[in-house]
Amino acid sequence: MKRRGFTLVELLVVLIVMSILASIAVFKYIDLTNEAETAKVAGAMHAIRIAAFNYYADQQVWPPDGAAGAVPPALAPYLPGGFSFTYPKYQLDFENVPGGGGTGATIGVTLTTSDPKLLERLQRRLGTSSPYIMVGGTLTYVIVDATGVF
Repeated sequence: MKRRGFTLVELLVVLIVMSILASIAVFKYIDLTNEAETAKVAGAMHAIRIAAFNYYADQQVWPPDGAAGAVPPALAPYLPGGFSFTYPKYQLDFENVPGGGGTGATIGVTLTTSDPKLLERLQRRLGTSSPYIMVGGTLTYVIVDATGVF
């Protein structure tokens, strides 16, 4: 007697193997999209940093503080076209905090989010080579501190 088709056990084994491979692929996809979002945030902070330095080189003063989630008008010409400070999971804020007692200003970019995992990933990406301050749901990347250190 010739056998035609597959047995139920063979089909179940194939389905189980396929589902395991699919679940691995889904988790890898989620990890990759999370890392891509973290890279996007770090890239945006770097672009703002470069824009602030270019503004300083042209004007000999740091750009004025901006509203949270809004591109500061002084920085807009120095940022890439269509650059935004507001995203679905987070918003950025350019900070220019004047120093007291004759010291300079502290310049930074603050990220505000309700996603603690985004902050953890960004903290790992920045490492110890970049100065930042993390409080609650915010991370402030320091561009220049009050002593003028970059």
